[in-house]
Amino acid sequence: MSGAENRNRNLLISLVVLSVVTFAWYWYAQRDRSVVNKALFRVDRLDEVDQVVLERESDQVVLKFDGARWLVNNEVADRNLIDVLFATLQQAQPIRPLAQSQQDSVKQKLQAEAVQVHVMTGEEVLKSFVAGGNARKTQAYFFLPDEDVYLVAIPGYRVYVSGIFELDINGWKDKHVFQINWRNFQSLTASFPRSPTDDFKVSFKDGFFNVEELPATDTTRLNDYLDAVSFLTVDSYVANDAFRDSLRSAQPALTISLRDVANRSFVLSLYPDPRDPSKIAGIIDSAQLAWFDRRLLEGILKTRSHLAPQK
Repeated sequence: MSGAENRNRNLLISLVVLSVVTFAWYWYAQRDRSVVNKALFRVDRLDEVDQVVLERESDQVVLKFDGARWLVNNEVADRNLIDVLFATLQQAQPIRPLAQSQQDSVKQKLQAEAVQVHVMTGEEVLKSFVAGGNARKTQAYFFLPDEDVYLVAIPGYRVYVSGIFELDINGWKDKHVFQINWRNFQSLTASFPRSPTDDFKVSFKDGFFNVEELPATDTTRLNDYLDAVSFLTVDSYVANDAFRDSLRSAQPALTISLRDVANRSFVLSLYPDPRDPSKIAGIIDSAQLAWFDRRLLEGILKTRSHLAPQK
């Protein structure tokens, strides 16, 4: 047999071997994917869920339905985020288990840093699992007790699935500043400590809103103003007691106080940030610190003269 024939034969053998190896790898990969239970982390009876407990180190977030609305640690929760949570519980699927060489190290890290998720109806736990991810938050990992760690995704979406479980209490809270039932509205007082002549009070009397001590009120402007107040949202809540307490000793630029027919008060005090004119700090009900985008406050930064009829 000539040298050329030997080379051709060796090439043919190599090609056959490579084809067999490629086919074997593809078949194994397909088989490995096919054995993954796509419903591994799915919650049965999802429509019965009325409580989700998220535990991370010493922090605990309790999301609970009180029969009318969802609460987070007894404060009103952001309904949009609750919808995202339930969509995640319904759609998240395991893609594949992590390699065996990664299992122990990743699980140990997740047990120390990730979120323990408990999905409940009444006192019954329907599903418990751990949710976390890699350091860059580009891959989500879930695992059940005494089971392998899985890479998890929502088919068709490039999202970090564990992100919704990692929110803290402030992240879950409803971003609307004034949690008031406007059907029970009684009065609103706007106070400008640096310019008292701009102060005004809005009251609801005989089925109409009016500005007290004004001979007449521009009803269109007043309605726009009250809409801006009712829809006002924060950029973010802040957990910084030292900063909050330092603001309390300063004079606010504006304080808005609402009162309902049960004589309950809802208060917002605003403090411009001298370092960044685009941001304004606020204290809600003398307790919660928050940041606001100044552009979103334009609708409520109105004075007494603005609400009078324009000549």
